[in-house]
Amino acid sequence: MNDLLLGAIEKYGVPFIIIAGIVLLGLMLNNHRKLLFQKERITELLDRRNKNYKKNRETYELEEEDDEKSSVTPDTIRRYENNFNDLCSWHNAFSQLIPIFPLLGVLGTVAGLMRSLDKSADIQSTLGTALTTTFFGLTAAIILKAYDSLGPNKTINDVDVMLDDFDRKLGLAEMYEKADK
Repeated sequence: MNDLLLGAIEKYGVPFIIIAGIVLLGLMLNNHRKLLFQKERITELLDRRNKNYKKNRETYELEEEDDEKSSVTPDTIRRYENNFNDLCSWHNAFSQLIPIFPLLGVLGTVAGLMRSLDKSADIQSTLGTALTTTFFGLTAAIILKAYDSLGPNKTINDVDVMLDDFDRKLGLAEMYEKADK
């Protein structure tokens, strides 16, 4: 049983790491695409909040006009924020999987070293397994972490800043409204 498991790790360890890394990267890319779409929707809502434009009949220029029908309420923005937060929870789940790759590399290293103790094993092959699984595990983790930091995490931080600014402005507006009463 032990030899069977070590042999499977030696034979399929590197392909498994590569395939798992590609699958996780694909999931992260798809989720990031959805995060960017939600970011655009939230940005558009915050930009057009309570603004409507009409064409001036005399000057033919666009002018802002407040219109109750097309106004964007805080509840609308909260609904979009909730959708964004759902995508963020998926992002967090994918990010939590990144540290598995170095661990898979270490597992391949241990399996290779254990196989090298067997007198009938080819030392060069077992050490090759040990080093290649470690290399691919670390490489996958570095690539995934770099993408995670520069892609989805940046998008999430940008939206958090926008929504925090909106919440601050909304809080100030409510405070002024109470002060006027």
